[in-house]
Amino acid sequence: MTVDFIGIGAQKSATSWLHDVLSEHPGILATELKELNYFTANYDRGRLWYDRFFERASPGQKCGECSPTYFFSHAAPARAKAYNPDMRLIAVLRDPVARAFSNHLHEIRKTHIPADTTFEAGLAANAAYIEQGRYRANLSRWLAVFDRPALLVLIAEDIQADPDAAFQAVCAHLDVDPNIRPEGLAERRHESVANRNEAAQRILRSGGDLARSVGLGKSVEAFKKAPVIRSALALNKRDLRTETPPMLDATRAALVEEFADDVRYVADLLGRETLPWQHWPQVADKGRAHAV
Repeated sequence: MTVDFIGIGAQKSATSWLHDVLSEHPGILATELKELNYFTANYDRGRLWYDRFFERASPGQKCGECSPTYFFSHAAPARAKAYNPDMRLIAVLRDPVARAFSNHLHEIRKTHIPADTTFEAGLAANAAYIEQGRYRANLSRWLAVFDRPALLVLIAEDIQADPDAAFQAVCAHLDVDPNIRPEGLAERRHESVANRNEAAQRILRSGGDLARSVGLGKSVEAFKKAPVIRSALALNKRDLRTETPPMLDATRAALVEEFADDVRYVADLLGRETLPWQHWPQVADKGRAHAV
């Protein structure tokens, strides 16, 4: 038993989309539970613990999982290489400024910080807002251990614009049938949605996780799509973007400058002239000015 691939992040960059579409491919066994975090938080549990999640793989299936904590980990690259020297890696990146704000909404949604916390207060108190957007440092750490062909880099905004093309790239990278069309291919995730009754949601989430852990993930998804359940879940939602103070213009300008080198690095790594990120023209112009 050897895990063939891992989704390494970055957090809040369509990694849930990646996990979901991989889970629907018959040539792939992706874990029912997203984010095993084996090469980070759960490494002390050992390989036998990790491999147990893939015991039901059929002959020829590619096995893998997605854990965004791998992206910015210093230890994960070497651990993954030692586990499987031929591991395939998939990273999904997003405009780092938008990703940082989404990180803030995530912390509020998880009730890690009060709902009225400003982005600036969250930024000052949580280094991950910045560290997970340092694409040059984080990708370079993986590429110091793995050869470049082992790594597929997707752009979250490209996935939103053309999910089919992104999925085709994933299939090619993993060498699986590209003719599969997952139901969730074009489904959008809403990171800005929180729950009105968090206790009720925790009970439902715990039940769903338990069902997935015993291989009933498809039953859970079918249950969630039932009209009565969909209505109940919708009534329990609220949009955090209408409640959370927006990022200040001065903060946004500072972050654009902070991440400029990382943005240019991604463009160079992918051999692209442009990126579908809001502040790309500003970053590109400044990069050309520095070159001159």
